[in-house]
This record gives sequence, C-alpha cells and structure tokens, in this order.
Amino acid sequence: MSSMIDRRRFLQLGVAAPGFAVGCGAKSEEPSTRTRVGEMQYRPLGDTGLTVSEVAFGTHGVDNPHLMSAALEAGVNTFCTSGRYLDGREEEALGRSIASLGGRRDQVVILTGNKLTSGDTKRTIQGDIDASLRRLGTDRIEVYYNAEVRTPADVLYDPLFEAIEEAKAAGKVRHLAMSGHSGGMQECLEAAIEDDRYEVLFTKYDFVSYPDQDQILRRAARRGMGAIVFKTNAGHRQQELKDLEAGGLSFPQATVKWALTNPAVASVAVTLKNFDEIGEYASAVGSTLARSEVEMMRRYADEMYDRYCRFCGICEASCPHGVAVADVMRYAMYFRYYGREKDAMRQYGALARQRSAALCDRCPGPCDARCPFGREVRAELVDAHRRLSFSIA
Repeated sequence: MSSMIDRRRFLQLGVAAPGFAVGCGAKSEEPSTRTRVGEMQYRPLGDTGLTVSEVAFGTHGVDNPHLMSAALEAGVNTFCTSGRYLDGREEEALGRSIASLGGRRDQVVILTGNKLTSGDTKRTIQGDIDASLRRLGTDRIEVYYNAEVRTPADVLYDPLFEAIEEAKAAGKVRHLAMSGHSGGMQECLEAAIEDDRYEVLFTKYDFVSYPDQDQILRRAARRGMGAIVFKTNAGHRQQELKDLEAGGLSFPQATVKWALTNPAVASVAVTLKNFDEIGEYASAVGSTLARSEVEMMRRYADEMYDRYCRFCGICEASCPHGVAVADVMRYAMYFRYYGREKDAMRQYGALARQRSAALCDRCPGPCDARCPFGREVRAELVDAHRRLSFSIA
C-alpha cells in the first residue's frame, strides 16, 4: 500500500496507465481477438472458452426483466448478479428475461455468486448454487464467484473448492471466479492468480485507487484468467465537480472506455438503470477514448485524490472502537451517489452496533492520520452515520 501514498507518484498514473495513454498520442493496445456484432463488441474471457460483451449488465438493484431483455436485444450477452441482491429477485428477473430467448440460452453468460461466511460448508454452498439455478430457471451457471473476499483465507476456502468441484462434475457450474472491492483486494487477487482453481477475476478497477492493479491483471491474463471489472467510475461523484462533463462529455462512459483500453479486461459491468443507458453504453464501446475524456478523468483524479475512499481499510487498525470504516464508507457512497438509499441503510443497519460509526462524533479521530490519502475520515464517518442510521434509530 505504500505505493499509493505519494500524491506526485499517484498523479503520474495519468501518464503510465494504458487508458490515459490513449488520446495523448500513445498507441492503444487493442486485443487482436476483439469482435463486433452491430454496435456491441466482444472479447474472450481468458481461456474459459466464453465470449463476453464489452459491457456487462450489473444487475445490482435491478429486477426489471424488460430492461434486461432490451439489453439482450442490444447485444449485451453477459449478466452479473447475485442471489443476495434484492432477496433473489434479480436472479428471478434475469431468469424471466432469459426464458424469452427460447432456445438461445447458449448466447448468454451468467455470473452469480455469494459472500461466504466461516460457517459455510460444502453442503450450504451447494444449496446456494441450487437456489440460484432455480431462480434463474436454468441448468447451469457459466461463472460462479466467491463474493466480497477480504483476505487470502477467504479466497482459499476448501469447502468452496469441494462444492465447485462437484457442481462442475454435475454440469451446474462451468468456471470459478473471485470477487472483491475492499481492503486486502490486491492480496486476494494475487492469491487467486496463484491458485489454479480460479479461472476468472470479477473485481473493482478504477483509475484512482491501486497503481499496481494493472500489473496484477496482466499477470492473470498471462495465466489464462479472464477479468470482468466493475466500479470503474471511482465513486460516481462527477456531479460534485462543476462543468466536469461540459461539452456533452459523459464521465461514466469515459471510464468504461478507459477500462477497456486494458487488453487484460474482457468486460466492464455497469448497472444499466434505464433503456436509454443501454444504447449509450453499447455505442460508447465502439469509440476511442478521446483527449477531452482523458483530461476530464485527470481532473477527477486530481480533485478526488483526498476525497474518495478506496476502501483499503488501513485506517481501521487505528480505530479504538473497531469501526468497519471501509464498509461504512461504501454504504455512504451507495446512499449519496448511487441513488440506493434504502439498500445502503439496510446494509448499514445489519452491521453489528460496535462496528457502526455511532461513536465517531466523540472520538479524536486517529483514523485521519492513518489514511494514506490524507482524507478527513472521522468527519466522513460522522456524516455517514447521520445519513444511514435512520433505519436503526
């Protein structure tokens, strides 16, 4: 994590990262296997034998089968969901949408998974897989992912491997993936790469967080692992920066195009909230990242350097109360910038009381001094608790 601390080095990411090089005169590295059908484009998912659309439908918070069907018609063939989301309603909606395809099930790539707990056994994991299959109305899952991993121990969980081995033998699951977006993510990615039972990475990837992640993804690609990424817009806070999207620019679309300039990335999962966004993202992947988009992202990276929480968890070690800082900050992000107020409050309310930010207003804030980016962590935690705590008042 020391590589993240120096601001000057961090801002040089704009020169070194492949996406920022595009539009500045550098040669783009386009995957030789990129294919195009209509407006959508497609890439192989590592050595899995699967071909995925460059934009994947991230269904978090979406249970509208008509919207999913419209995405299918626009060429989106990859859907990322979870049995945990909306109490399974997302998977059910996706199942209804896929059913409308008739005999064209082979055209769809489904990613689904669950967060494991220390009490999960081979049997409970197999039960989760079977429940997802029932909700999806299908006999197989292309990629099943181990969700929200935080430590290498979460990655190397023997009951999961035992369950997946039997699920593969039964034809219920084709490939295993690791998914993470919190502290320890880089170590988790490394653990998954070194363990040949993982074939896909489903991971957070943005241009303001982890300068070493490009190297990690390249190493995974050399091993034949596929990568689908999400949260490319680094907090979705573009509305805080006046005139950032002036001249018709779209910050979210630019970040998707940036991620796809990395040949190790097969697809970017985006939560498509309405029918217009389907066409906008489908057309965006067919265009090159422009200089004006590069400059927009550089400005965002500069101004958000000490404002955006990377969920690295470094400051948590200094907290005298044991606050789950990364989780609280993530829920606050969903509340303020993603329009998911109820879901964010529900997740915050599920935290153990001692892990919440209830006591932060009476704390001197040692977390501020530990943040590698110089953020005002305590003040943000106090604000987060105020916004999120109605459901537990």
